[in-house]
Amino acid sequence: MCLGVPHEVVEVLDADRCLIKLGGAVQHCFIGLVDDLRPGDWVVVHAGFAIDKIAPEDAKANLELIHQYLEPYPSA
Repeated sequence: MCLGVPHEVVEVLDADRCLIKLGGAVQHCFIGLVDDLRPGDWVVVHAGFAIDKIAPEDAKANLELIHQYLEPYPSA
């Protein structure tokens, strides 16, 4: 199973790399597959590669779903 997680672009370093953040974590990301990125854009990241731009409202909805999935199931 593959999972792409939305991250916000913090800074575009060059044509191939940018800094992204999710929560308090900032990391490098390869951006060769996505054109015209700017700080504040949201991208779907898989294995360190930005694979697509995503609207901020879609990023928020996806992150909420991921968070719900990671929460423990209530006991029966």
